[in-house]
Amino acid sequence: MLEIENLSKAYGPVQALSGVSFSAERGRVTALLGENGAGKSTLVKVLSGLISPSSGEVNLDGSPVDLSSPERALGSGIAVVQQEISVLSNLTVAENFLLAHSSRLLNRRRAADWCKPYLERLGLGRIPANAPVSDLTIGERQLVEIARMLAQDAEVLVLDEPTAALADHDIELVHEAVRRLASENKIILYITHRLNELEEICDDVVVLRNGQLADRFETQDASINRVVHAMIGRELEELYPPRVEYSGQRPEPIVRLEGVTTDDLVQPLSISVCPGEVVATCGQLGSGLVEPLRAISGISETRSGKVYFGSANGKARSVIDGVAYCSEDRQHDGFFNNRPVWESLSAPALAATGIWGFVSPQRMRKSVDGIAERMTILPAYRDRQVSALSGGNAQKVSIGKWLSNDPKVLLLEEPTRGVDIGARAEIYALLRSLAEEGMAVLFASSDLDEVLGFGERVLIFHGNRMVHEAPTGELSRDTLATWITHGGLESR
Repeated sequence: MLEIENLSKAYGPVQALSGVSFSAERGRVTALLGENGAGKSTLVKVLSGLISPSSGEVNLDGSPVDLSSPERALGSGIAVVQQEISVLSNLTVAENFLLAHSSRLLNRRRAADWCKPYLERLGLGRIPANAPVSDLTIGERQLVEIARMLAQDAEVLVLDEPTAALADHDIELVHEAVRRLASENKIILYITHRLNELEEICDDVVVLRNGQLADRFETQDASINRVVHAMIGRELEELYPPRVEYSGQRPEPIVRLEGVTTDDLVQPLSISVCPGEVVATCGQLGSGLVEPLRAISGISETRSGKVYFGSANGKARSVIDGVAYCSEDRQHDGFFNNRPVWESLSAPALAATGIWGFVSPQRMRKSVDGIAERMTILPAYRDRQVSALSGGNAQKVSIGKWLSNDPKVLLLEEPTRGVDIGARAEIYALLRSLAEEGMAVLFASSDLDEVLGFGERVLIFHGNRMVHEAPTGELSRDTLATWITHGGLESR
């Protein structure tokens, strides 16, 4: 087994890990849970040899593991598959394998023969080793990442949120691979924010909180309340805030799409969103679920049809027309990663907070403090670089920056991807309060539980067209899954 004993890591006065001890057995999948900032990332960096612990040790099958460098950690049998997929899409599968074995000569035929058994072990035997990675689905790329770690004789696989960015079909591919590896007597540490994965593939659960071991139990003894209490140190009264019941008619739509097509929509789309409404678009990755948001914001060019914003006719423009858009890639365009939080929060309102064309730092900070309070971003975090924040706080910055412009429509792609359960509850509560104040909220999500729990109405996409629309209260999880995977054919 893998034994972690009294592991600690300090950064000056900050104790990222404090006396963490637990074990993970061969042939079992051990879930590693915790809020963003709980110490999971630090533990992963220690196990991968990227950082050295302040104290403690790690043993594999009774022998100490050399974690002094990534090469020695891997040589000791510990491989880490990071959340961000690192296989290179411009190379073939075999060439990506060779990147992890720089000592091998580049012989494509031999490389293909060499990596084929590892691909077969993860259910990828149908994929030619000389196939470009760009031809693979995101889930298949994730499996290639895991397979090339197996090729380095790894006995311990640390999987850091391997399904965070995957659709249901690709998630099942990863789950099947994880089960297969456990059956081969590997040691699996599985980091996830998807609590439904505990029951689906995990045998044991380890929970970290504030850098310490908060709880450890078998999955069969787990309950959502126990897991959440261990993660956040308190009972979570509700994850999804109650929906608002309307007795009369809703106000006129604030945004309408009539017969709209884009390069990624194969069928004209007509939808509307009213002030105070929370509407979800749902589907698998590449199904067209994000196209309504991108057509409204003007990111996707409309090939036909009309976008009506209020009484206006034409393309909506984010800042001018009161439309705020948050893409799914917050690291790329959600904020200034290496600048202080307050700069990102104030960026959309520079004109409003300036004087005669000059920026006023005092007025900027005053406006930012009000937004940060509403987003529950603590004062101590507001001068930090966004890159130093947890995933939940970073997402709050990505959303909160638009509040300075008092938008009428808020568009969000995957609003809680990679966000822990405590921060998710805070984000849902904030978005619900914005809707109650009259803002229209339209979000795209591939998380079925999020769609059913938070949305009031859902627009379902399959094959780059909308196939169904219904109040979420009329849909079960199974029915929704059937619509998004088969276009609803099995439910008719």
